[in-house]
Amino acid sequence: MKFKGKSFIAIVLTPQIPSDAWFAEIDRIMTRSPGFFIDRPIILDARGTKMPIDDLEGVLEGLSQRSIRVMGIDGIAGTRLKPGMPPSFGGGRLAAEVDVPGPAGVGVAAVEVTEKASKGEDADADSDATVDLDDDPANDQTSIVITEPVRSGQSVVHPTGDVTIIGSVSSGAEVIAGGSIHVYGALRGRALAGVSGNEDARIFCTKLDAELVSINGLYQIADDFGKEVLNASAQIRFENETLVFERLG
Repeated sequence: MKFKGKSFIAIVLTPQIPSDAWFAEIDRIMTRSPGFFIDRPIILDARGTKMPIDDLEGVLEGLSQRSIRVMGIDGIAGTRLKPGMPPSFGGGRLAAEVDVPGPAGVGVAAVEVTEKASKGEDADADSDATVDLDDDPANDQTSIVITEPVRSGQSVVHPTGDVTIIGSVSSGAEVIAGGSIHVYGALRGRALAGVSGNEDARIFCTKLDAELVSINGLYQIADDFGKEVLNASAQIRFENETLVFERLG
């Protein structure tokens, strides 16, 4: 039997009590970027808070209602945790801060869960940048075109229309659109179309190798993609509460 280490970057959330304002900021982030927390490991950092377990239980319940799943709790001994709570967690190494949509305020950071064994293809690319096109009135239009690749750690957010990328979307990057998403290159990151409730939105790409795709809030991760569309030109559409994957050409 062989044991191997693997490196993950987890989002760290630092809860604040009373939690109403903190959850309001979480809701704002999810409104601006609906896919921000989807399928990402989350660590709850309670160090120095002396948070009562009942309050912690309320925080976990609020996160669960928002489909935010916590993989571990840092700063509270495992003996204090109730059955069913995520395990006590510690020893992570701090990584770069995570850029959240709009003004920050929920204590969002990142931690490297294990020591890296290898670097991915975009490990040296620029990261932690958000291109929030909805903040600029000049971009309040049906569609926009990005004429360069979207690199790891970057986000393109345009909740009022279509987004066209002339280039690839790297692993660790995301594109969020109120309409359809067109990628003239490899789609390796996350693509979320129809985030404003548009079930007619579609995702098109020259090469499908995505981490996650979503249309109108319904999402699917890479492990669930059919082999016939992997690494091929494809389109994805929403039909009868399911995502339909089809090859192009």
